[in-house]
Amino acid sequence: MMKNPANPAEKRILIVEDEGLVAMTLEETLRRIGYVVVGIAMSGEEALTLTGEQYPDVILMDIHLQGEMDGIEAAYKIKGLYETPIIFLTAFSDDETIRRVVQTEASGYLVKPINTRELFAGIESALYKKRKLDSFMEQQAAANRPICPCKTPMIQTFSAAQNGEMIPVGWVCPNCHHFVQGV
Repeated sequence: MMKNPANPAEKRILIVEDEGLVAMTLEETLRRIGYVVVGIAMSGEEALTLTGEQYPDVILMDIHLQGEMDGIEAAYKIKGLYETPIIFLTAFSDDETIRRVVQTEASGYLVKPINTRELFAGIESALYKKRKLDSFMEQQAAANRPICPCKTPMIQTFSAAQNGEMIPVGWVCPNCHHFVQGV
């Protein structure tokens, strides 16, 4: 996925929030602290569409949304398609919700009402982790080392030939054990 914003220094945020007043307040706060808001989605379906059109750097995602898909389901789909960091903003902090959020590999979880400093710290932390991961992935690609679908660099595997010589046979992921045959 390539993104090409007009100004690469801009930090582009997508808000996914179905309460209009909350979304507008959040948008104003984000602009005041230096971010560009690329859109506001009120449903998971709209969040998917806007992510594909706008390629935000970070998504602020409410959990309970309009439409068929809640924020957690939308996060799974967005992560699978775009790898965009997602920070959940929600009034819900029960154990089951937190368990579901953790499984999305979210970049953060903030409980409403949102504190501006915590929001800033969460966004900057998500952006930093994403830059580090992108840099790592570029280094791995440059080294001609394949990356597993689970985002882990693969390790080359070898087998002993009849003469005892070790020959490469493929690549295996040390994390999920996915195997790719060939050199």
